[in-house]
Order: sequence, then structure tokens, then C-alpha cells
Amino acid sequence: MNVSEILTTFPEYAKDIKLNYSKVLNENILDKQQLYSIILISCLATKDEVLKEAALKEVKEHIDPVVMEDVYGAYSIMSMNAIYYRFTHLATEHNYSSMPANLRMQYLSKHKMNKPDFELLCLAVAVIIGCGKCINAHEIVLRENNISTQVIQTAARVASIINAIANIMKVIK
Repeated sequence: MNVSEILTTFPEYAKDIKLNYSKVLNENILDKQQLYSIILISCLATKDEVLKEAALKEVKEHIDPVVMEDVYGAYSIMSMNAIYYRFTHLATEHNYSSMPANLRMQYLSKHKMNKPDFELLCLAVAVIIGCGKCINAHEIVLRENNISTQVIQTAARVASIINAIANIMKVIK
């Protein structure tokens, strides 16, 4: 089953989620590579194995191996960074933000896809993990690269919809 097929099994109370997913697939705000790479990285960020496998089936014809590598690279680095930087802005006793992170993050500059597309992937993970510091940092870079607020918002919407799909799957299991 791919993601779209999983949605056909959802109960009526999840109709909004089904319709929202269908809408982002058809609205053409993101190009196909952006859309499907954000879908995949968002499924990875939910940590749901069934959803990850469904996403791999859904995105296979839209993402080439180089982009796939960058999706995994972005997920790898952001699954560390979003947790660490969320800690730095939530901890109130000390100013951890002023301390060096001492975390290797070379993939942030090593990826092969264009910078804005990679930043959209990082933003999607930050949205799901809930790191305000990361969300702001990636959103600033996207705006500096002339990415429209509509594209940025759409990446966040896709991440939010995928997160809801994962949560509904936990309820109906």
C-alpha cells in the first residue's frame, strides 16, 4: 500500500486529513520532486515504519537516487539538530545557545540538490519535531533564497498532514 491507498482505509472522522492530502498532491505549489521528497522526509520524521514503506512506494517514480540520498541526509542531520536546538531554546537555567554545539553537521553543506529544496526538507522535519529555532533558521534561509511564503507554508502543511496521517494510523491499528 502507498500513502494514498492507506488513506482509503481511514474512517469518516479523518475525512479532512484525506482531503487535505489529496489537495496538496494536486495544487501544484511545489514541483513534484519537492512535494514527494517532503512527503518522504515527513513520513521518516513520524517514525512510523508502515507509513515510511507506504511513502517509499508512493514517491519512487518522482524521486531519483541522488534526491533520495539527500532526503536521508537531511533526515539524518535534522533528527539530531532539531532535538538539540529545541533543547537550547527550551532550557531556561543557562544560555546554552551561546555555547558551541560541538555537533558535526557537514551534510548541511554537502548535499547535491539545490539549497532551497534541501532547506524545505529540513523545515519539514523541524515542523514535525517542533523545534522553533530550527523552523526559524530554515525559514530565514528559504526567504533569503527568494522562496515564496506560499511554498514555505505548503512544506509545513505537507509535514502537518503527514504527521496527522501517522497519528490516525496509531488510533485505528
